[in-house]
Amino acid sequence: MSNFDLAAFRKAKFQERAQDVPLSGLTAAGFGGYEGEGDDAKPKPVVYRVRGLTAQELAKADQEADNSKVLLKVAEQLAGTESERAQGLLSGLGLGDDTPKALAKKLSHIQMAVVSPQLKIQDVVRIADAYPMDFLELSVHIYDLTGQGKVAQVKRKPSGKSQTSKPA
Repeated sequence: MSNFDLAAFRKAKFQERAQDVPLSGLTAAGFGGYEGEGDDAKPKPVVYRVRGLTAQELAKADQEADNSKVLLKVAEQLAGTESERAQGLLSGLGLGDDTPKALAKKLSHIQMAVVSPQLKIQDVVRIADAYPMDFLELSVHIYDLTGQGKVAQVKRKPSGKSQTSKPA
């Protein structure tokens, strides 16, 4: 016997689950700027806002990873020196037809789930190449949020039959 309230589930509104993720590698490198001057200058924290993924996004990344389509399309669509730079990054990471599916999926997941700042795929590739632990940190938080699902906006039922205290 299930205690799942299907009627409440059908009425519920859902909201994305999101959180801020501080990135120590990008912070230490100074990509957030600095507070103070000279020897007293300290790097400002670099913080990305991420959200959980939907089932459709997970499936889309899976499908794109099969052929590394998302990476190859971006490289082909870029013009001039930007294209050469992207191709160089992709080659440097070994991204192409023989790209490990797990890496291609993770790149796609991070691009989809980072809310702020909005990243292009070449940005995600650069982070993965230059700051692999920040890349991993982003993915861990994204998968954690995805596993928790969206936040359900449901009315809570009172825990008891009668009110224990009188309203003020």
